[in-house]
Amino acid sequence: MKRKVVTECFLVMLMTALLLCASLSDGHCGDPQWRDEFDETCANTSAAMTLSLEDLQQLIVKCERLQIAIEQLDDSARKVFLKRLLMCKNLYQFVLDTKKSAQEPKAQ
Repeated sequence: MKRKVVTECFLVMLMTALLLCASLSDGHCGDPQWRDEFDETCANTSAAMTLSLEDLQQLIVKCERLQIAIEQLDDSARKVFLKRLLMCKNLYQFVLDTKKSAQEPKAQ
């Protein structure tokens, strides 16, 4: 059980580190409309474990909404931002699922 918690924490830290590294290369000219929401949504990855279930669900919905806008971009921008967005969304979904399963009563 303890090993599973350590593994989950490691995955969260790894995803956070990857997102931080990716965010350091902001070579964009002029912020499109979706970019501010993208930055705001993905900025919560480092605090994902402290967010409520409702907050996590709202972030996942924002990611799904942003995905539609990002899919309209040119090839290179779409690949980069879609990958980063999906990493954020997958992290939020993982934390949400983990928290939900921890709340379920354990059957013996």
